Amino acid sequence: MPTFDTATGHRKTADVFWTPPNLVSIARILPIPLIYWSFKHAFDYLTLALLGGAFLTDAIDGYLARRFRWESRWGLILDPLADKVLIGCLTIFLVIFRDFPVWMASLIVFRDIAIVVVGIYLYFKPYHIVLPSNVTGKVTTLVTFCMLLLYTLDFQPYGQWCLWAALLCIIGSGIHYTWGFLRLLERPSVPSSGSPLKPSSISKMNAYQRSRGTGI
Repeated sequence: MPTFDTATGHRKTADVFWTPPNLVSIARILPIPLIYWSFKHAFDYLTLALLGGAFLTDAIDGYLARRFRWESRWGLILDPLADKVLIGCLTIFLVIFRDFPVWMASLIVFRDIAIVVVGIYLYFKPYHIVLPSNVTGKVTTLVTFCMLLLYTLDFQPYGQWCLWAALLCIIGSGIHYTWGFLRLLERPSVPSSGSPLKPSSISKMNAYQRSRGTGI
């Protein structure tokens, strides 16, 4: 059941799923079947337009959440999850249609699955932590997306150069995530019956995790 701010009477969004930013995050993965179809039929301009629109939603959902104070616990999950689903599917499509290196595709997919599994563990186990995105993860996502875009357009050797840059980012972010995970394990756990986070708790939690470098 949603809660309301006693001072303003406005609905709190920490426990709300259907917020505009969350809808934008969900919209990011809806064109995936159409992206596959455009790859299959070599409609490169359509593929580029769809990927550009998906990339734009990544900026829009964050702006809406900050501008209108629509931050929610669900948003912390949906935003990075939508990024990972989109990039994972795009990687597989490139292996099928663009001879993208299988070893790199496997590394990207494995990394994203590992992050999702760790995130689920930390949330449903005693810690009750929702891991937000951080600068390391965002940079890795951006560089990886640029690499995939260059392979989509078959811009070589720039795609290969970007591949090595993405590899360095993935290795660096992997080390950072592992360190952050170990630091979180040192943190006192929240009782399994702990109450849901309040809106004010989200900002405090984010500030705490950013200070310790433990976001994803």
